[in-house]
Amino acid sequence: MTAPVPQSNVLQFVAVSPRAAGSIMRAPLNTSLPTTSYATLPNTWLDLGYADENGLRQRENRSNTDVFVWGGALGGTIQEKYDRTMDFKLMQLMNAQVLASAYGINNVSVIPATSQQGNEIAVKMNPNLLDTQSWIFDGFFNAMLVRIVIPIGRVIAIGEVDLTHKMFSNIACTMKAYPDANRNHGYMYLNDGLHL
Repeated sequence: MTAPVPQSNVLQFVAVSPRAAGSIMRAPLNTSLPTTSYATLPNTWLDLGYADENGLRQRENRSNTDVFVWGGALGGTIQEKYDRTMDFKLMQLMNAQVLASAYGINNVSVIPATSQQGNEIAVKMNPNLLDTQSWIFDGFFNAMLVRIVIPIGRVIAIGEVDLTHKMFSNIACTMKAYPDANRNHGYMYLNDGLHL
């Protein structure tokens, strides 16, 4: 009898950090999407700067109902719903692109600096639906690369935005991913960084 091949390999662990060239990015819908973890992104993708130490949190919800047959035995399980949610906190409150991601592109305007005043960012806070965009989340660990691509996503809620001297202000965003033409809500690309 052949012994099983062990799958234990600590070199496959990852603790993802943001890439220096951008970790959370957004672009208009129908922007060309990368299909690898290493493809260079064009300037169409807007870098949203620093995220807080918790990085990106992803949740996949599969709502199920068990179906029982006569006699009480489990006959099967029906998947009723599926959705994908991403949570992240953007740190650069004084950045117009960050504010536009959280409050809506048409709700943010910038008045350029003058000799008397600095740049003024004006934000309208209203119940309008936020923008549906394409999103990329990029990270690395040692030589390994991780990329999450969301073809269609929309920020559906922002958390508390605290203004206090005890911490840097941030904007907690909750984003929903929606299915593309292939019924995929997102794509994950991973590269082990090992060259031949």
